[in-house]
Amino acid sequence: MSQRPRVYTTEGVILRRRNIGEADTIFTVFSPTHGKFDAVAKGVRKARSHMRGHLEPLTRSNLLLAHGRTLDVFTQAETITGYRTLREDLDLCGAAIYCAELVVRFTADRQEHRELYGLLLDILDALDARSPLHTVRHFELQMLGLMGYEPQLDACAICSTRLPEADVLLSASAGGFVCAECRAVAGAGRVISVRAIKVLRYARSAGMEAFAALRLDEALAREVQSALAELIRYVLDREPNTGKYLDQVARLPRFVPRADRPDDVHSV
Repeated sequence: MSQRPRVYTTEGVILRRRNIGEADTIFTVFSPTHGKFDAVAKGVRKARSHMRGHLEPLTRSNLLLAHGRTLDVFTQAETITGYRTLREDLDLCGAAIYCAELVVRFTADRQEHRELYGLLLDILDALDARSPLHTVRHFELQMLGLMGYEPQLDACAICSTRLPEADVLLSASAGGFVCAECRAVAGAGRVISVRAIKVLRYARSAGMEAFAALRLDEALAREVQSALAELIRYVLDREPNTGKYLDQVARLPRFVPRADRPDDVHSV
């Protein structure tokens, strides 16, 4: 029986890190071929480390690793994409960290998820190109589908009756929208407006670039965000840590020069 190679290469996105000891760091990586895994970079926090800038969270890098007894060890790293633009913007960076946390929460170690990896690259590229923050809703809904949790948006999740064009109950425990006749057995939920229903359905069917081009007013964007947050919270049985942070940031007062204020126009 042949032994596995002592070293291996992969590309991957650095999702998070945690420091150990005086100079070492454990990084969580998401790879198209190896899935999510932890590996240690020895001495990476020393000023002279050659890998230091290539293993930052939200960096896409080519990686060379050696198999270890408990954790694999980084031996080389080279940046493919540093996503500098999103790193320099508080809102964009927060959104990207949130998406990275969702990948951590929804995946098991060492399970290959090539489609999810591609989706993660899509949202990082979009945010780095300064796409509007509502683009994250596309990532959330597509991710739920890829991981086997796609909500029922066209018919009643309980009785499968086709839904009329009207406000409808979204029940996370039922698995999607619920008709008026089934509300009594659906459990807790929130009523979703027709406008938000259209946005959610479009997020399911459209590509990320097309969805990013939608113009949503603040109330509509917030409603769609809350709907998907409820679905994700139910699946995870907890609220993502970054989600709480993003809510706090969103409530901070902002100054927008009059000439730069967007029109209150949307396309749904």
